[in-house]
Amino acid sequence: MITCREATRLAVQAEDRSLPLTQRLSMRLHQRVCRNCRAFARQLALMQKASARWRQYSGD
Repeated sequence: MITCREATRLAVQAEDRSLPLTQRLSMRLHQRVCRNCRAFARQLALMQKASARWRQYSGD
């Protein structure tokens, strides 16, 4: 299983590019057992949605 550091790195990379299947599965498995990494992934998703909404309103 991957470490929290690796899981966070993969979560950030997943915002910019599509991860290979093995990395996606490793990250999901880790997040199933790690509460902190689940919370980090939720926070990233929230920031991504907020940024998208901000761009929509700002006209960029």
